[in-house]
Amino acid sequence: MTPRITAALIASGLAVMGTMVHAQAREDTFPDKPVTLVVPYSPGGGSDNIARATANFLTQYWKHPVIVENKPGADGMIATRQVMRAAPDGYTLLISIPAIAALKYINKAMEGDPLVELRPVSMLASGPTGIVVKGGTAIQTIEDLKRACAQASAGCSWASGEPFTLLAGTGLVEKMGLKDMTNVRYAGTSAAVNDIIGGRVTMVVTGLSSVVPHHKSGTMKILALSSDKRLPEVPDVPTYAESGLGDVDFTNNWYGIFVPAKTPDAVVMKIADGMHLAAQDPQVLKVLQPLLIQPVGSTPDAFAATVKRAQATVDKLSSHLTQ
Repeated sequence: MTPRITAALIASGLAVMGTMVHAQAREDTFPDKPVTLVVPYSPGGGSDNIARATANFLTQYWKHPVIVENKPGADGMIATRQVMRAAPDGYTLLISIPAIAALKYINKAMEGDPLVELRPVSMLASGPTGIVVKGGTAIQTIEDLKRACAQASAGCSWASGEPFTLLAGTGLVEKMGLKDMTNVRYAGTSAAVNDIIGGRVTMVVTGLSSVVPHHKSGTMKILALSSDKRLPEVPDVPTYAESGLGDVDFTNNWYGIFVPAKTPDAVVMKIADGMHLAAQDPQVLKVLQPLLIQPVGSTPDAFAATVKRAQATVDKLSSHLTQ
């Protein structure tokens, strides 16, 4: 081997080692610059409020700004795709909900599978859903709902907003044996709630923050909850298990953090540690409590298992997403 070739090989090896050392140094010092937390929804909603409270905590904890960036549209596809295409260095995060597992079915422009190209980091929080009907009617229990739909000459209908409520509702309707119920799709859950109150649709499956005030005033009736036990805010409402529904997949709404799939393990663990602490922060808890959402702050492995279960359920119900 000539001296020139030997020198070239040494230089090449040193360059590779230098790159590896630099990459390791970046991982060890993460974060050393601002982090962006991308939200797939408009400002003011549950995901946005949770993201902003979390970002405020992490800004103080990491001593670098965590900037919330709202990218609504296309059922979350725009924000999700942005993070899928971001550098895998931990500086671009996505907060998402179970509907992320359905994006590849909902929008053919997705150009990839989010659950392949993104990596679960931590479930930040989770909250129950409820089966909700119009208040002040004869429907006071799940059994009442079944009887009413069996006897109704025009049948019954159920509302769905974004993909999560469609999937949660589909599973519950099948579990109740009400496959003939007509699904009425809405652009958002708020419109569906209004039509429940107006008597234009029979039932909706939704998160609780917007319906508990209506339940307490009597304009809506929450028949059952997906939580493991009754909630102190609505102690009169039974759980799905108490109502004879047993275990139903895809009924709890979670809020989780994702990063590009090739993000280094060390960076993922630092982000997960931050999320675990954020889930215990009093200011974050103040945001979660009115939404009836519980803090979690899970490990990457635990969240990955949850996401895997969500994907299996979505795959099973995927025909309902492409109708």
